[in-house]
Amino acid sequence: MSPGRRQATLGAWVLVVVAALAVITTRLEFSYDLGLFLPRAEGLDQRILVARAGDTPGARYLLVALPAGTIEPAGLRGRLASDPAIARVPVQDPTGGLPPDPAWRYRYLLADMDWSAAALGNALGERLAELGLAADPGFENLVRHDPTLQSARVLDALQVDAGGHGRTAAGRPVLVVETAAPPFDLDGQAAAIAAVRTALSGEGINPDTALISGAGVFGVGLRDTIHAEATWRSVAASLALALVLWLAYRRWAVLWLAAVPLVTGMGVGLAAVALAFGQAHGITLAFGFTLMGVAIDYPLHYFSHRRAGSSVGAMARVWPTLRLGAISTVLAYAALLLGGAEGIAQLGLFSAVGVATAAPVTRFVIPAMEGRSDTDEASATATPATRTRGRTGPGFGLPVAALVVAVLALVPTVTGPGGDQGFWNRDLAALSPVPPALLARDSELRQAVGAPSMRYQLALADADQARLLERLHALTTVLDEAVAAGEIPGYRSIAPLLPPSGLQLERQKAIPGAGALRVRLDAATQDLPFDSAAFDAFVADVTASSRLSPLGPADYTGTPFESMIAASLFRLRGVVPGDDWWVTLVDLPGDVNPESLPALVDGLPSGVTLVDYRAASEALVAGYQSRTWRVLGVVLAVIAVLLLWRVRPARAAWSLLCVLAALALAAAVLRWVAGPLDLYHMIGLLLVAGLGLDYALFLGRDEADVTDTRHAVATCAVSTGVAFAVLAASAIPALRSLGSAVVLGVVISFALAWLSSRRPVQP
Repeated sequence: MSPGRRQATLGAWVLVVVAALAVITTRLEFSYDLGLFLPRAEGLDQRILVARAGDTPGARYLLVALPAGTIEPAGLRGRLASDPAIARVPVQDPTGGLPPDPAWRYRYLLADMDWSAAALGNALGERLAELGLAADPGFENLVRHDPTLQSARVLDALQVDAGGHGRTAAGRPVLVVETAAPPFDLDGQAAAIAAVRTALSGEGINPDTALISGAGVFGVGLRDTIHAEATWRSVAASLALALVLWLAYRRWAVLWLAAVPLVTGMGVGLAAVALAFGQAHGITLAFGFTLMGVAIDYPLHYFSHRRAGSSVGAMARVWPTLRLGAISTVLAYAALLLGGAEGIAQLGLFSAVGVATAAPVTRFVIPAMEGRSDTDEASATATPATRTRGRTGPGFGLPVAALVVAVLALVPTVTGPGGDQGFWNRDLAALSPVPPALLARDSELRQAVGAPSMRYQLALADADQARLLERLHALTTVLDEAVAAGEIPGYRSIAPLLPPSGLQLERQKAIPGAGALRVRLDAATQDLPFDSAAFDAFVADVTASSRLSPLGPADYTGTPFESMIAASLFRLRGVVPGDDWWVTLVDLPGDVNPESLPALVDGLPSGVTLVDYRAASEALVAGYQSRTWRVLGVVLAVIAVLLLWRVRPARAAWSLLCVLAALALAAAVLRWVAGPLDLYHMIGLLLVAGLGLDYALFLGRDEADVTDTRHAVATCAVSTGVAFAVLAASAIPALRSLGSAVVLGVVISFALAWLSSRRPVQP
């Protein structure tokens, strides 16, 4: 390479690196939002599933479980509420024994009320008996304001405890804490978690004995885990890789030269993610930096072909095959861009751009750094003594046998009782990088505070919120009949809190005036020992109710009911393309008989959708897998055409057969050892396809440099296996799945290509 060309090459490389760093430092932000890895939803049920699994209204809640048998300290909630990181702590008696507002003030507009003297007399008689059982100042105050217990009727219809507290089956008291920071503000969430721990310590409770859960806990824990693992695993992988390269080449210069394409590809790939998405998920980086490990193979092929005694024309000999493998790998990674999940698309873009950068950096920048001449790189005529020209043809027998064995092993998983679900894990929770034990604990705590995990819900969608609430009220009338008939054990909706405005006005018109109400109270208390002024507060409240404006969702902002309203009534984007629709959900808790649901839904008003979360999640994951495989199939077809165009048909067929056999055999072993495969296993197998094709292309080359080629491929396989073995030991389930899939796939791909490649013919 001439001095001028060398300077121009290095100058262009420096400009690219500087530009990438400028983009990263000015445009890139990091995210730990788990919703980025959710696939694209299709249909109302899947859209609701994704909406509830992402930044849901309750995502700001921290659930704090005290040690079993502990009595909640009187000052704990006060300590929490005084911390700026905590927005709100629901209290057990927010109004001195009265139900919380606005349900309290609007109680006579939220449910039908019989204002006759007879009905009032019956209610007062019941209160008299209840007051005689126990003297409770709080209950006495409630009776003065609400002798008919109309407010209790509203809360009973909701079937919830609005106090933000509960108890687990193991006897742990649980309270709800709302953070000031949104769930994606991990620094704010970390401050809230620290505030909870400080408050517990201040009340004499060891924070380590309490359980704290919630979306913020998951995000902070994931960030800390990624940071910790990225540090020591990167060091461990780097040391192991350095050892492998030292043993393979015995030259320290190889170590830093091999890192140039890898680091450059990482920087340019990260800049591409910053430009396309504006943010990069921590999991994407953890995946991406590891997936970019394939780029280390490119300089290794070059270094193996220019070892002592074999340096002439090394780049010219490896570049055609290296370029073909890089193009194929980029196409494979590009398939991830079309799957529909933003986090996976980030991963695909990062890896594709990184590989597309690392290959030309290997071709042009490394020789320029070494200062090698044009003659050295252009001449490939020399034949060192270590090479042998004559070789037998490619061996198809071993890959065919491996493919047959793999297919036979996979058939029972696809045709068994579970169908293809016996092969794929379609549980949406499997996509979460949060350990299953933490998800199970969060579910238990949510059940304790009145947010039970349910499989079924009914959904209504409408472009107009007022019309939606009217339809919800009509639906509850039908559901009441279904409960009475025993078709469902019960239901829960926000209808008692948000009756249609017209219905509220009708109930308001039925409220008697203050004079008429006192006359009826006098008649009701004629035979009861109540003082005539005992219910002045009741008369005042009723009179105030007659002047209220109809209650709407916005009136619940900042109240204990806000999270319930927000979780069951929300705007959903994309139900109809280009439109935002209002959606309300009706819970179907309890032991619901799945076989009776279709008949129930058929009898409901039109426009009601049954949301089966298990079926929706399985369909969501299945749809993603199906789309990814279709795209991957097209990509493989393009790669096959590319191979047939650039290499002889026999070599192309053998290379593809080795890749397919390795993928099938690795999938079979994973399925029988680790259980049904998840999405991250699939991504790992995608990487295996790129690596296996690289091994097969080089080992099947027509050139005579067999020794150098085998040295290069062996070094590549060992270095990749070592790097991903470190990942396979990760505490993050997703990374563990990826690492185990790649390690197994690399071993099988290397063994098949090595053993079935053409052997030297001894002279």
